[in-house]
Amino acid sequence: MGNIALQMEKFNSAQRLLPQRGPSIYSSGINDREKGFVLYGPKSSDEPILIIVDPIYDKDRKVIAPGYYELMLSYDRQNLILTQKQQIIAVIPVFKIEEDKSQVKTQPKDWKAQKKADKEEKKKQKKLKKLAAQGKMPEEPGIYNNATIEYEDEGNYYLIKYERGKIQAWGAIKM
Repeated sequence: MGNIALQMEKFNSAQRLLPQRGPSIYSSGINDREKGFVLYGPKSSDEPILIIVDPIYDKDRKVIAPGYYELMLSYDRQNLILTQKQQIIAVIPVFKIEEDKSQVKTQPKDWKAQKKADKEEKKKQKKLKKLAAQGKMPEEPGIYNNATIEYEDEGNYYLIKYERGKIQAWGAIKM
């Protein structure tokens, strides 16, 4: 019996000296999410991406090559702006725009509900402040966005639909 206990003691002491196999418990070095270019770099765009499959020619025979383009709505909501690598490729006039106003939050009318809402907001801000102090930035919820392009034979034009959040806009490129 003493021989088995001695062997187990040698095995336990050897286990303490040898490095652990497989993924280590304690990571060393800097993770990608902790690097400066990730933490402090520019945020990626949340504008919809438009995929153009075939080249588009306008009436002046200027071409928009196939590829991936970012579609933005101008501040005055009069134009759709097609960009690639932060360079403007095309400006497309908007002929229809819609905004969904059904999801607008209303303020509570009684003071008890207002007080409860303020208390919840305070808890949320406190939690965000605590996470920021620990270096963990919470992820913001994404905004729904979509961009589509269709060719209309009847009018000989491309119809472009832009959707981002509650806003929908339509533009056209005449052939």
